[in-house]
Amino acid sequence: MRIWIAALSLCSLIACGPPAGGDDDEDTSKATLTIDPPTAELLIDNGVEPRQDYTATLTFPDGHTKDATDDTVFLIDSGFGMFTENTVSVGAPGKTMVYGTYVDKTSAADLIVRLRNVRVDPSLPPNTPALFQGPEDASLAPTVVYPAPDVIVPRNLGDFETHWTDSHGNDVFEVSLRTEFSDIRVYVPGGNGEPASGRMPSYAAFTAVEWLKAVNHETIVSYQVRGANSASPGPVGAAAPRFAKLTNEVMEGGVYYWAATSTAGGAYGIFRHDMSKPGQDAEEFMTTNQTSGRCVACHVLSRDGTKLAVTYDGGNGAATLVDVATKSAQGGSNAWNFGTFTPDGNEILTAERGTINVRTSANQSVIATMPSSGWSTHPDLSADGKKLVYVRPASTGTDWSFSAGAIVWRTYDQSTHTFGPEIPLVTGANNFYPSWSPDGEWVLFNRSSSNANAYNAADAVMLVVKADGSQPPIDLGIANQGTGLTNSWGRWAPFAQSFGSNNERMYWITVSSTRNFGTRLFNARRPQLWMTPFFPNRASSGMDPSAPAFRLPFQNIISNNHIAQWTEKVVVTL
Repeated sequence: MRIWIAALSLCSLIACGPPAGGDDDEDTSKATLTIDPPTAELLIDNGVEPRQDYTATLTFPDGHTKDATDDTVFLIDSGFGMFTENTVSVGAPGKTMVYGTYVDKTSAADLIVRLRNVRVDPSLPPNTPALFQGPEDASLAPTVVYPAPDVIVPRNLGDFETHWTDSHGNDVFEVSLRTEFSDIRVYVPGGNGEPASGRMPSYAAFTAVEWLKAVNHETIVSYQVRGANSASPGPVGAAAPRFAKLTNEVMEGGVYYWAATSTAGGAYGIFRHDMSKPGQDAEEFMTTNQTSGRCVACHVLSRDGTKLAVTYDGGNGAATLVDVATKSAQGGSNAWNFGTFTPDGNEILTAERGTINVRTSANQSVIATMPSSGWSTHPDLSADGKKLVYVRPASTGTDWSFSAGAIVWRTYDQSTHTFGPEIPLVTGANNFYPSWSPDGEWVLFNRSSSNANAYNAADAVMLVVKADGSQPPIDLGIANQGTGLTNSWGRWAPFAQSFGSNNERMYWITVSSTRNFGTRLFNARRPQLWMTPFFPNRASSGMDPSAPAFRLPFQNIISNNHIAQWTEKVVVTL
């Protein structure tokens, strides 16, 4: 859903206006309406919402005027604020219009709202901002290491982090977030990052509230890190501002992922997050805290989020279906390792020991078996349910551990439970974890060029290929950031979005990666969930269709996070 709120309908405003005539029944049909002030500029200062009174005046042809404030309906875009009678209170920055309507007459006024917010870390003196009033010196600038320049993020991302190192003696830092109408500054001490990541390794995060207030209706936001020496104040080391670009719409949908154990311990299993709720940590859904210590790892969701297929206790373990709303699991003694639901959620195609079966979601019974001349695994159905992509390893092994995997696809008819002929799509090296784009035009997959084991290939990277085979595979080089980072389990978020003033179509892709996370994870090789945009028109032109990836902020940094499976909606558990 676009965040842009449509202009207020003048017809609606007129319909809400008061009846004609005042106390003296003066004829107002030829009068003109004006509201005052015609322009205003307000400041939201550290969360205090400003107010502005408006008046309405009727001017008659002979020049005399009449106060019409009490009989005028005032309105403002609800994304900025609201009126109480003729007084507006605003809580979001930007440029908007105020409207006043008297009977069949409407007048408008310009309103600019600016936001200024200062937050000083409790460990610092309240007057810390004064350290940053000196002249700037770029030679003393901190080095920003995360996120990458010109990163593209969902506009409702929420907690936005930036990381840096400093070799110039700075020990206190100002981190700012700015748009044309917003200026948010956070003051923090340095040195809270991993020592191995550099001198004075540091990071800071804007809260979800700060981020959302700053971004509001903007399409780009700048962030900057400046450093000062608290013991010897002087010139301020100022890194060059960087920019984060924003999608035109907020991101929706939900992601369920597997958090494995780490050296720090803690619950492990399935966690979930609703993307429409920025600032919330991932929720434990089926972890060892809910399963009496039993391991739940491989999983897949129905598109509507009502059903969850899980495998217990590792590969070839028992499997079942779970009703998400109640967390109740079906009985039975079935087993599978990977699965994919039909669009209506009534069936699930499962892979077990190289065989793909069609099962009913009602009781998991097999209603068809896919014919194949070889071992088949890693199935994924297109959003319309008419195309199935999967992996054909060169030799038998396990569903999750193999080499020399080829990607093939075929049609599937749910009404007859029949399959079309196999169509080879990608061969060479080891290819695995294929996934259909939401529009069914592209297949995302992982590849190990060294033909390493699919289960944990250190050289795994993401590629896409046109589903009709009309183009060779395209390496998502910008998002992959190189090799040796175990870029595995690439998956698509379910909804298309747009980017930029020309509304360029795009999708989101998530991947589990062991890359460094700025100054917080350095050479730890701890898998975390990362996200990158995918631009199909760029891919069609043979360009790299990705952008620098960013870490999803809701996940726990101490756990090893894998298998991000998306659904259109997070169903509330009763």
